Amino acid sequence: MSARRLSWRGKKQAACAGVGVALVVAVGAAGAAWPAAAGAATAAPKVAAGVKLSAGPLGIDVAPWTNPATLTALRAQLKAAGITQIHYGGGTTADEYNWQNDTDISNCPTMSAADYSAKCATHNVDALKFSTFSQEARALGAQSMVTVNYGTGTAAWAAALVKQAKKTPSQAVASYEIGNEGYGCWEPNDWIAGFQPNVAADCPMNTNLDAGMEEVATSYATHAASFMAAMKAQNASAQLVVPYANDGTVTGASVADNTEWNNAVIGGDAKYIGAVDEHWYPFGFVGNTGGANPTAQAVIQSVETIPAQYAKIEASLSANGVPGAKVIVGETGVSFQDTNVPCTAAGALFAAGDALEWLAAGAQSIDWWPVNTNSNINYTASDCKPDEAMFTNPKTGTPKPLSPYTGYLLASQLAQRNARLSALTASSNQVLAFQSVLANGQTAVALINTNTATAQRVTVPTSLTGKLSTETYSAGNQNAAKTKIVTGTTTTAAVNGGINLPAESIVILKTVKPSTLSLTSTAASYKAGAKVTLKGKLSLNGEAAPAGVAVKVTRQLSGSKAGPATLSAKTAAGGAFTVTNVPPAAGTYVYAASYASSAYPPASHSVTVKVTARAKT
Repeated sequence: MSARRLSWRGKKQAACAGVGVALVVAVGAAGAAWPAAAGAATAAPKVAAGVKLSAGPLGIDVAPWTNPATLTALRAQLKAAGITQIHYGGGTTADEYNWQNDTDISNCPTMSAADYSAKCATHNVDALKFSTFSQEARALGAQSMVTVNYGTGTAAWAAALVKQAKKTPSQAVASYEIGNEGYGCWEPNDWIAGFQPNVAADCPMNTNLDAGMEEVATSYATHAASFMAAMKAQNASAQLVVPYANDGTVTGASVADNTEWNNAVIGGDAKYIGAVDEHWYPFGFVGNTGGANPTAQAVIQSVETIPAQYAKIEASLSANGVPGAKVIVGETGVSFQDTNVPCTAAGALFAAGDALEWLAAGAQSIDWWPVNTNSNINYTASDCKPDEAMFTNPKTGTPKPLSPYTGYLLASQLAQRNARLSALTASSNQVLAFQSVLANGQTAVALINTNTATAQRVTVPTSLTGKLSTETYSAGNQNAAKTKIVTGTTTTAAVNGGINLPAESIVILKTVKPSTLSLTSTAASYKAGAKVTLKGKLSLNGEAAPAGVAVKVTRQLSGSKAGPATLSAKTAAGGAFTVTNVPPAAGTYVYAASYASSAYPPASHSVTVKVTARAKT
């Protein structure tokens, strides 16, 4: 068997001090003034309803050795990128860690259950304990997925975790996976006598592939069943997950004799299985793209194989008696080794296409591996080292996003809770297209030009209507950190006539809800010299305007040829604003409030007040 995954022990994080929060994604200047209403009349073609997304479609992987301060520092950025699931495990670390007493045996030579009481074990060193992890997930508004220790753990440990999660709402878990990559000889596995991970002579598949995989798969199916029975006894509705083994077409995560594993495990434990965990790494190269390695364009276009891979998984689930089981992509990235892709624009396009392809195919969730590594502890925008991660892990200061983060930031405009996501067909086979009807009624479309050298002009059938906001990410228009997004506006009519996509780019198109503006007076009439008090509220794109948005207010005397007096106001938090004014004389006055911007549609509202002369005394 070809071992595609090495031990993750070398990936452990330094105890970094970064605790600040900084959103460092650069956003370019907004586009021109809001387009005229001509695009509003464009009829929307029919588009397939698509897949309804789960409560946690976009996720990221963390480990017991992740610094909690890192997650706290990244909270705003993770929320902005729509991260709604955090996967707790840490690769192989999941099978080397006792969550109950924070004991880690990854530094032990044998990595077996006996080592938990040995001198080589470390205690209270891993910073991200389960309770702390849960706290961070809840603060983010994310659900939890946890990989329990199968390799050197016990069914009792797993059951205790389920029990604690059930009785403690703040530590709730959406999905539990039984061990990490149990099909591999790099993984600790006390259930096979005399076995040591990463020792070639101990690997059953190295003696006889078929017989060896049968031994490993049957052992896992038998013992994992005892784990799952104990876990279900604590929470009958717990979603239990087992590893899925890929064939050789998934180069960076292939498993020799994978069918033997899938049939034995999925078929043998069908009554317990709610989902399978797909680890998808289309490549296994290290270093830079190009030369003997795949090109950046090949990396980006590799996501086009995802629908076929999803179909293989579904076929295996159906053949083994669990056609309704979900697919969770519990780890994903370009390669299981460090590459320069996270330092280039290709990382953004790959991450966005990866997420949207899997979710549009039907996956329950997709988790990027990992949040950070030690590969970029000395990161600068001009000195980015090959990596796998979404963020840097600096010795001091705040972690900075690598290009996959930008991909998730853009994909999250579509990959939202309970949205309906569809894959579309663009007029160019170089362009990936997706549409999402969001829970709030908006429609968002993503267009990804996978060609790294040539711009594409495309048409694509969508359900877009009226005015649209745009976000554009292009390799040819980047800052040093490869995180620059430029916002703008357009219309559906313009898009339907054909849209130009720069080479190696992502364009997000999104319908915009009408802006609304209210204005009321505290009284219908006032005595001359009295102060008129007006109150209003501004809503942008269906949500209350933030604090500090300018609203123009004018006062016009009815019947007067003189121009209006201009007042001004700014919104407070929640979109409300207040204006006070003393009219110069008796009469009927029209106060008109208006909002205009290139970012949102305009809005206006007026109110009439009467000012009467004071009685003579």
